Amino acid sequence: MKRTTVLVAALLSLGALACAQGAAGERIVVPAREGAHPRLVNVSALNGSITVKSYSGKDVIVETEGAKRAEEPAPAGMRRIDTPRDLEVNEEDNTINVRLDPPAFGKLVISVPVETSLKLKTNLGPITVEGVSGEVEAESVNGEITLTGVSGTVVADSTNSAIKVTMDRVDPAKPMSFSSLNGSIDVTLPTDRMANLKWQTGDKGIYLYSKGASSGPMRGKGRIWPGGNVKGNAEISFYTLNGTIYIRMK
Repeated sequence: MKRTTVLVAALLSLGALACAQGAAGERIVVPAREGAHPRLVNVSALNGSITVKSYSGKDVIVETEGAKRAEEPAPAGMRRIDTPRDLEVNEEDNTINVRLDPPAFGKLVISVPVETSLKLKTNLGPITVEGVSGEVEAESVNGEITLTGVSGTVVADSTNSAIKVTMDRVDPAKPMSFSSLNGSIDVTLPTDRMANLKWQTGDKGIYLYSKGASSGPMRGKGRIWPGGNVKGNAEISFYTLNGTIYIRMK
């Protein structure tokens, strides 16, 4: 078991994690490692937004923008070399854990390789993901969830905000779910990888768009099997109490 923290990297300068600080925020680089499986990036930001974007590199880069905190000035002739106590980044067993704890409030921007799995959670702030392929779990209490150009599987849950997801590829062997208590759900799926859809909604109903044609609003509970080349048995479920569900086939 290997566990590396930001503080160890800063003090020992062994290159496990490299960190830098500036007026705009903090930047921490977690170097690539050999592994049998893609990395999992586990992020918790109780009072901030989370943005994850894929890039062509192999490292995981964690940056903060606009994070506010109270901090004592450094003594004369000294400078702080660790990251602020509100931000914690560590790696253990191919999982990178990122935490932005109160009283910090700001924006986490994380750059990851395309083949990366994500587990993201925030209380006050939106979650945005672009171009990632893997298993994505996103949970927000008071913030929109927007996933664009993702592949693999998605589990998205928002209490008071909307969910909008566009998937390029779907893993046909694994179930997915999208739920929002007080927000609408808008999901675009590739037609050639559909299994079956299960839904439950309130009075606002559910709309299905497929190849330029759309259904009328359907309400209540049900199960629908859209046409197309079915290549898997996975179930995709949708739930909202006070929002509308939109399912689009591309």
